[in-house]
Amino acid sequence: MEMILCLKVQSPVVSFRRPLDHNYQRTLPLPPPTTLIGLAGSALGLPDRELWTKDSLLDDVKLSVWMDQEPGRASDMWTLLKIKNGKMERSPYVRELLFNVSYTIIYSADEQLLTSLNQAFQNPAYPLSLGREDELILVEDITIDEASPGEPTFYGTVIAGDVRKMHIHPMLEPGIQFEPPIIEELPLNFSVDNKRLRHPQNYATLSFLPFQLKMEISGLQALKYQGRNFVWMNC
Repeated sequence: MEMILCLKVQSPVVSFRRPLDHNYQRTLPLPPPTTLIGLAGSALGLPDRELWTKDSLLDDVKLSVWMDQEPGRASDMWTLLKIKNGKMERSPYVRELLFNVSYTIIYSADEQLLTSLNQAFQNPAYPLSLGREDELILVEDITIDEASPGEPTFYGTVIAGDVRKMHIHPMLEPGIQFEPPIIEELPLNFSVDNKRLRHPQNYATLSFLPFQLKMEISGLQALKYQGRNFVWMNC
């Protein structure tokens, strides 16, 4: 059994840009590790320099997340104003959006920190969002509980590693339509320089599994909570 903090959240719109996208910004289906650490840091009121140091309160926190339902999707056209040769120019780009998202976010740490996080999410120091400041979330439920040993059957969650290199058994149903997993190299944390600019560090391969398809993935030590199996993203 492992002590966890379970956070159930909803948001009308979110977007998690895939790192190599520029003019057409696709979104990840779930928040990456740095977003979840940033969310906890906002609740605790930690500034960037304190949040992303090696001695940070959240340095040893383990993270996981899963979808509670399939979100809606849309694309939105944006324009950026740029200065080129002394003149203002408009540069268009397209950003994918997820609508009406519902996530379960799991944190694991020592009991004292989980208690502090529980109190912080109930009375956060800063507004809580998953990404941009105007993409606020609604916290529906906060629970400190225990996760039990699970089975290596997953869907709609994030797996540490590249599932293309794992032994998987898709649990297909007749007529099912699904998107393939998304595999990305993503940072697990940042460093902050003297100009307060963040620099990605400690990249890891993560696999974002579709909500529509269950997969048996051999060799993973899973945990289970409320009927869903998961693994830690940053371990």
